[in-house]
Amino acid sequence: MPESVTATSSPAGAVAVAEPGAKPGAEPGAEGIVPRRGKRGPRSDKPERILAFLRRFFDDHHYPPSVRDIVEGCKLSSTSVADYNLKILEREGYIRRDRERARTISLVERESEPLAPAQLQAGVAALGVPLLGTIAAGTRSLVPDGTDIAHAESRISVTTDMLAGRDPERVFALTVSGDSMIDALIADRDTVILEAAPVVNNGEMAAVWLREENICTLKRLFYEGGQVRLQPENPTMAPIYTDESNMQVQGRVVSVIRHPR
Repeated sequence: MPESVTATSSPAGAVAVAEPGAKPGAEPGAEGIVPRRGKRGPRSDKPERILAFLRRFFDDHHYPPSVRDIVEGCKLSSTSVADYNLKILEREGYIRRDRERARTISLVERESEPLAPAQLQAGVAALGVPLLGTIAAGTRSLVPDGTDIAHAESRISVTTDMLAGRDPERVFALTVSGDSMIDALIADRDTVILEAAPVVNNGEMAAVWLREENICTLKRLFYEGGQVRLQPENPTMAPIYTDESNMQVQGRVVSVIRHPR
């Protein structure tokens, strides 16, 4: 007589198939995945280990891990092994990701949660930071209408620790457009908190206005003998070179609020 197969539900409408011969209503494993069999027998526990690692990583860092982080954190043999098991989790509705971009894994179970860095803890003071517009981190966009902090139309709530000791009266926020700073963990639709400043140190990230082009961009600055290199944090994008006289720093990056993914 053929062995019976029991179907159980999993996130996003995926159907999990229990091991042949399992009793109806079998409980899922410790990480919420029902054990199942592959073509060659019981499936590896790697998907469960990766899902547990993803949950811990999001709790600790509030942004997605890289595939290399997963390899190291789960003690896997290669990035291809990690990718294979991420595809399983994606297929079964536990995660979503954009394979063309780095650090885009999101947990389906947490997609409706508010921004983790902006969650307020008991006893932590909250501040209203003016949101002044959008800045390009990729394609260049027009400069926001100045940095008139006092007359911002909207504000976002942040905790005092996110300002790293900066004067709250000199801090403002911009929404990021583009992926040129993705390797600095700043992605499209994230919000950067900046301190208004006319100059920044070599290697710091800043919002910069280029006068002749009348554009504003978010890049890492390097001063190189009268010129400035505006360096993206994306290996597929080239730096921008400009004269110091053509550049005006609008603010240095203090922290980042990551958009839910």
